Amino acid sequence: MSILFRCPCGRSMVVESDRAGAIVTCPNCRRSLKVPSGKGRGLEIPAAPTAATTRTSRRCKRCGKDVPVDSQICPHCNTITMDAVVQTAQPKAATARPRVARGPSVIPSAGIVYGGARGNWFSRLTSGGKAGVLVGAFVFLILMVIITYFIALSYHASQITGARERFRNALTEGRKHENRGQFQEAYNLYAVPTEIFEYLRATGIRSDAELADSVEMRMVALQYLVPLAKTSEALLWRPQNQAEYDQAMDHLKATYPAYRQLCLALSEAGLAAVAAATTASPNQPTYEAKVTLAVEAYMRLIQQTTVQQRSQWTFGTLTQGVRDLGDANRHWNDRERTICLDRARAYFEALKERVSKPGYPDAIRE
Repeated sequence: MSILFRCPCGRSMVVESDRAGAIVTCPNCRRSLKVPSGKGRGLEIPAAPTAATTRTSRRCKRCGKDVPVDSQICPHCNTITMDAVVQTAQPKAATARPRVARGPSVIPSAGIVYGGARGNWFSRLTSGGKAGVLVGAFVFLILMVIITYFIALSYHASQITGARERFRNALTEGRKHENRGQFQEAYNLYAVPTEIFEYLRATGIRSDAELADSVEMRMVALQYLVPLAKTSEALLWRPQNQAEYDQAMDHLKATYPAYRQLCLALSEAGLAAVAAATTASPNQPTYEAKVTLAVEAYMRLIQQTTVQQRSQWTFGTLTQGVRDLGDANRHWNDRERTICLDRARAYFEALKERVSKPGYPDAIRE
């Protein structure tokens, strides 16, 4: 029999019953313990049966001495012991304990196995874990939308700032080119993509809209003066049928008084510029100042007229006069200046004479 008892540290120990009352050491906490004895002894456990062992000898029936099991004759008394061979006891084979199944024993044939269960990581989460993942994903998407919005807003703001700076520089440098008669160079500064105009107008700020309108107006005005205009539409309007022609004529006759005043103001400014350049001692800075006034008069005419009004014969005359003023400034130091000035004088005098006639002295260019 064996005695089962427990150490205060929780370790269970088993000792032979003949050691009751002896002092033993706990293998876990190294504490000295006394094996229970008497009525207070621990639980007694029957000793486990020992496995049979293989015998190496047997006893002779005649002389009583040991005889090797593989010998058929006793070496002591020469007695034949063949009939008394004791069969060797075979150890009993240990039987395997039946395995108790604690769940499905099917081994998955494919797929990733986490902790013995097959499936994706989301399906293994608890309901609270799934809710946390969904909330986190939603918050992440919201943050990405906010970040994208601010990036787009920053990009749009930079585009607006760049458009303002570009238009201001275009007006400053473009007017310098206009005064020197470099209309193509000025036009190239004003001819910007259409979306840039829309950037400024979309801000809702009045100054931005006025800046965009000013640049666009000067770009349109210079289209009639430069040989290389960046436009896909015809500069001169043409009626498509008789009804459209009649409607345009009614409009031109009704608005001709205002158009006449604009043409007269431009012709006066142009003739003043020619006079400044044909004095006994002409001065180029003074001439450029007069050209600036003539160009501004031309810009006002463009701003206050329609495409139908710009298709009249007199409009072609005035654009030729403005163009010759610019050419005269570009050829200030050579004999071409005089030729340009004479042409400009002739155009402006012809313009003044024609628009001064009563009624409607104009016509649509065919």
